[in-house]
Amino acid sequence: MIPTNNIRGLVQDLSEQLDARMVELREGTENASVRPADAKMFMLISREPRTLSKLANALNISRQAAHSSVQRLVERGVVTLEFAPDNKRDKIPQITEKGQAARKIAGQNIHTLEAEISALLGEDKREKLRLLLSDLNQALKNHP
Repeated sequence: MIPTNNIRGLVQDLSEQLDARMVELREGTENASVRPADAKMFMLISREPRTLSKLANALNISRQAAHSSVQRLVERGVVTLEFAPDNKRDKIPQITEKGQAARKIAGQNIHTLEAEISALLGEDKREKLRLLLSDLNQALKNHP
């Protein structure tokens, strides 16, 4: 039997809770109607430019589903699709000026979320959590 407090499960549970809180924080903004999956796609695009194929892999969805999500973001005017410089088949979503404004709103929401985490855990534990997650992410990226 798999223990319920395994790291993978705990990270997934936390991700779900943080995503739900971000949906709440978007209420009352121009981004309130954005689908949670599209918000996650926008976050990935904002963090690191990558092709549609790589975005699909990162989210474990089909390339067609990734394209549909990105297309909705294009229709909102927050991203454009540009051909990859080394590949005329694949495209890379790019953040637009309107997308930068949406990122600013998301940044304010993240600041609010992190303040709530500090209120729950204290600033020291919040920063320790950030450091541990950062270290683990880096270690996993460098692991063969």
